[in-house]
Amino acid sequence: MAPKTNLQPFYHGLDEIPQGKIKEIQKIRNWLLTQPHLPEITNDYIYVFLFSCHFSIERAKSAIEHYFSIRTNHPEIFGNRNTEDPRIKHVRSLGHLWRLPKTTPEGYRIVMYSVRDNDPTKMVFAECVKTFCMFNDIVLSEDGIEEGYIVIFDMKGVQLGHLARVSLPALRCFFLYIQEAHPVRIKGVHVLNTASWIHHIMRIIMPMVKSELLSLVKFAKGNEPEGFPLQLLPAEYGGQTSTVEELDKDTELLWDKYHQWLLDNEKLKSDDSKRITKKSSWWSWSLFGSKTNEELDEKNIMKNLRYE
Repeated sequence: MAPKTNLQPFYHGLDEIPQGKIKEIQKIRNWLLTQPHLPEITNDYIYVFLFSCHFSIERAKSAIEHYFSIRTNHPEIFGNRNTEDPRIKHVRSLGHLWRLPKTTPEGYRIVMYSVRDNDPTKMVFAECVKTFCMFNDIVLSEDGIEEGYIVIFDMKGVQLGHLARVSLPALRCFFLYIQEAHPVRIKGVHVLNTASWIHHIMRIIMPMVKSELLSLVKFAKGNEPEGFPLQLLPAEYGGQTSTVEELDKDTELLWDKYHQWLLDNEKLKSDDSKRITKKSSWWSWSLFGSKTNEELDEKNIMKNLRYE
């Protein structure tokens, strides 16, 4: 039986969970009974983890464990999720966070990020990561279950000064969360207007990122992501969907809509004082299905830089 809780991964809840997946959900629920340090969660929560892990019971267990433990142990990233906090509003003023209105032919949802204010002295990296993760949760709630996500980051306006303000603990937390806990299927990552000094960034993040994720990253010198339907981009990027102004308005509506929801879901945490099992290795399983991060060949990662 599902617990009595109003806290959901989706604002309106799922319409229906496939009957054929009830047995898998019950297996996870039986396991949760042996994990008193984890909070009570709805069947919707369990299903989204199962789906993102391609219905692997063990990978879903690991993702659930990481999801709540990371959120509990990193309050600088996952605490105080108040959309009206001046620090969060400041971060929101520095960049664009967009959920594009149309999906790809494969049915993948597109999220896009770009710089609005290119002054690096205004950036507090941990607060930026927090805001980014808040928006990701909003997108997941709005979408429900999606076949996958394409992430597009426009690097125009990013300067070396931004790199100097990166906090390595916050960066490690972010990549740990995205790879081990965030319950979505990432299908591609496109970097537009790639800076000539991208190598400096890659040398920092490569030790933190698994080869499966790195293999999804494609770099472009201009506004055109490789192998991507350009008509799905914002109008200013040559697309046939919404304008940047319209997308910004849509995002502001989402921040307003999810204000209380984000505060409520902040309560879903693990309690290590009740833990009766040994902590699993952070890198034991991944949403990508890999156990270890193999040594990476930088030349292979960088070969997608077309202008080299």
